[in-house]
Amino acid sequence: MRLIVGWFCVAIGLLNLVVEADRRPGTPDRTYLLYHAMLLVSGALLLALGSIRRRPGVSGYAAFGAILVLGTAITAIPATVTVCCLSGFDERHGFPFTLAGHNAGGRWHLDSPHLLADLMFWGGAGLIVLVLMVVLRDPAGSPDETVGGVP
Repeated sequence: MRLIVGWFCVAIGLLNLVVEADRRPGTPDRTYLLYHAMLLVSGALLLALGSIRRRPGVSGYAAFGAILVLGTAITAIPATVTVCCLSGFDERHGFPFTLAGHNAGGRWHLDSPHLLADLMFWGGAGLIVLVLMVVLRDPAGSPDETVGGVP
């Protein structure tokens, strides 16, 4: 499953970054570029995880989960002025894509595909931190933190 998701992220990220290169000069969509760069990087990390022999440990998984949940939640609190997504609503929330909209009349709307996209983005950010924690950890490591007891 890791390889399938990794290849999917690399393919979609690379394809959409190449498509963005064909855009008119002077009109880059920074959010779009950032999102697909994150897909490309996190996909490459998923593909490379097999070559990392040590496990992340509880602290690595906790950091991943915290970035995933808090990144999605905290960026959904302030109203955004993004051009993309749910433009029919007066107030929009979420980053990199608007996942919730609110009208002055009190009607809220949650967009599940954009919520999934935001979760993928923040999951990619968490994956980067998780891999950095594994790579930068003490190289000796303890047998409990290695795969198969081999440091």
